[in-house]
Amino acid sequence: MRTQAIVRCIIIKGDGIVLCRNKIWNHYFLPGGGLEIGETMNQAIIRELGEEMGLKENQIHIHDDSFLAYENEGMIRGEWHYAIDLVKYVDIDADTVESIEDKIGFDVVKLSDLPSLELPLYPEKIRNYLIEKFCKK
Repeated sequence: MRTQAIVRCIIIKGDGIVLCRNKIWNHYFLPGGGLEIGETMNQAIIRELGEEMGLKENQIHIHDDSFLAYENEGMIRGEWHYAIDLVKYVDIDADTVESIEDKIGFDVVKLSDLPSLELPLYPEKIRNYLIEKFCKK
């Protein structure tokens, strides 16, 4: 079994949300990644957005009053996974959102399109939260 803590970012740009697209497995997830030993959530967010988007610390503004946590478990490519997803709202000072990693890309998806995305958005609990928060009136 694989267990990990993952930091995730909800980044709103206008009427859209920044989603990370896994080019190998063809699905979306929120930007972020694994929390390393000794890191705080904020340190991990800054590191991950630097590694994935090339952002500098002064371009990243974390809303410390926002915090969500989700437990997720299930089979992923034949292996049982358990993860705690730690989510914060984040603003970024960048006109465009581009990946500096080959295996991922970034798309700004209209919030109203979240329920009908062509690619799945994982984990499902976070997808459901986003739809409830931004698409239900």
